Amino acid sequence: MRKLWLCLFYALCVFTIVFSLFWMALPRLPLGRADSAEETPVPSLPSISVQAVPETGSTTYYLCDEGGRVVVWQCDADGTPVQRVLRTGIYVNLLPEGDALRVKQGLRLPSETELRQLLEDLGG
Repeated sequence: MRKLWLCLFYALCVFTIVFSLFWMALPRLPLGRADSAEETPVPSLPSISVQAVPETGSTTYYLCDEGGRVVVWQCDADGTPVQRVLRTGIYVNLLPEGDALRVKQGLRLPSETELRQLLEDLGG
């Protein structure tokens, strides 16, 4: 009887190892929301070559934590976030503690240049 239990235990271990290897070999499938797997394009931000031109608009941006990722909102004249501009691939829990705290509290940026610099610093 003892050999039977030992064989069942080993069979369970082998099954667990094979199943976990199979699970790791599967391609990543998007589960849940479709927008969580990809970054949202930013149509309103200019290309990098245009960054040297002085800014004419007074658009402000608001960075916050939404679903564990850094999200950029465009603000109206009152400073209230109105439209989501970008959902980045930057995970807040992977940021340094100070940066993560600032993003979780909400961070206002007065210009696109500062927004681009901050996203570049946070993302890489």
